[in-house]
Amino acid sequence: MEIDPRDTLQAAEHARKACAATKATNLHGPQTHASILPAERYNGCVTATALDAPVQRAYQRCAADLRRVFGDRFVALVAAGPAAAVAFANQIGPDDLEALGSLAESWRREGAAIPVVITPDEFRRSLDTFPAEYQALLDNHVVIAGVSPLDGVAINRDDLRRACEGQARGHLIHLRQGWIECAAHHHGLADLIARSATPLRQLLRNLARLHGEAPADSAALAAFAERAAGMPASLVSAILDLEHAPHRSQALVDRLPEYLAASERLWAVIDAWRAA
Repeated sequence: MEIDPRDTLQAAEHARKACAATKATNLHGPQTHASILPAERYNGCVTATALDAPVQRAYQRCAADLRRVFGDRFVALVAAGPAAAVAFANQIGPDDLEALGSLAESWRREGAAIPVVITPDEFRRSLDTFPAEYQALLDNHVVIAGVSPLDGVAINRDDLRRACEGQARGHLIHLRQGWIECAAHHHGLADLIARSATPLRQLLRNLARLHGEAPADSAALAAFAERAAGMPASLVSAILDLEHAPHRSQALVDRLPEYLAASERLWAVIDAWRAA
């Protein structure tokens, strides 16, 4: 039987589009602080040593630029790891944004994230709007320059519970949608699982906080997930490990149905949970 080359090309193109569609599925949800301020590390707080020397120097130069632009309105530059930062200023106007826009490419080129710019008052007034995202920032940050407005800030437990429910619901929905968009292509599904690792860690960490627990590492967090939500610890641990070894996701594709079922249980548990 002869194979039409056009059929082969069409199949390859279909696979490419499916995998591309999967990559476009945003596991963090809409472009809010959830994707702007990711939790880069799970160690309670990002220390100066968590940022390598070139990134630290890049952030220091960014802070110097911010001081020049804002003058005495500059409050602080806080890094949430090498991929996210927040700049606080007491007042922010169009001229400031224009000046910062001319500097953004140099920051990016040197290795510093382009910071989210916000006033301390805006931050405090939006704690109930972005509780999960700000909790991740509170847990994972280092002050590059200035006096941090984060000191003494606490997220309301009810706000965090509602945010956890949204995270759990979004996690499950995006896994389902990603599976459909990938059209059963193995590499696309593996990529989907790998990219879900950080959102899953953030979600489980917030749930542990609601239970008054602070798991010390990935193994402890996986054990908590099994105990609190019936998620298989071996599966959770393997997914969390993908943050540092994404290539291992290939071996987890066959466990995707199990992952979906576990995510459904997680959503149900958070939906029914109330603080004691």
